[in-house]
Amino acid sequence: MESMGVIRKIEEPTEWCAPCIVVPKRNNSIRVCIDFTWLNQAITREYHPLPTTDETLSTLGAAKYFTKLDANCGYWQMKLDKETQHLTAFITPFGRYVCERLPFGICSAPAIFVREMQKALEGLEGVTCQIDDVL
Repeated sequence: MESMGVIRKIEEPTEWCAPCIVVPKRNNSIRVCIDFTWLNQAITREYHPLPTTDETLSTLGAAKYFTKLDANCGYWQMKLDKETQHLTAFITPFGRYVCERLPFGICSAPAIFVREMQKALEGLEGVTCQIDDVL
């Protein structure tokens, strides 16, 4: 995650510091889980409604071409500003880190992600787009 620019090591003090748990996955890789419980209690949560299937299907109308986007690790496509990064501080046996990208586990992350995806996809009827900044 550090080499991908998702997290970075820090030395300076921070207002928050969450615990981290490493969990083995079935495929022998690991999952890093950060407990943002305290931070989530302090966040002013943003609400952005997820469109229903009917709403989404009604916008397809006379569409001729369809595609799909792989949103696996999609949160990591969204950079955090420096001030917000320090709120995501967490501790590991190897030192303290902050998230440079939107982490999983933040209570407002799903709403932020849906809002930004909808903004990115607005008005793309018949438009070809290329995504270059993919991790």
